[in-house]
Amino acid sequence: MLSFADSRVFESSEERLSRCVFCGKELVLLPSDRRQGSCFDCLALSLPPPAPCPECRAMIPGESRAAGCSQCGWYPLGD
Repeated sequence: MLSFADSRVFESSEERLSRCVFCGKELVLLPSDRRQGSCFDCLALSLPPPAPCPECRAMIPGESRAAGCSQCGWYPLGD
């Protein structure tokens, strides 16, 4: 297991507090936060739903659809 200190810092302390763009819950943001303004409960709402692969029918997670299917190697623009 790797153990290291988090070295991210804010420009100003006012940047740390925000509200979820979906439910309005107060949240604390981290520098380089990739949740795009949503809390962890609503994070799934900001991602596209999984879809079946057209070749092998394996479910492809919404955030990975552009990369294709890891099961059979199908790629969206692969013709």
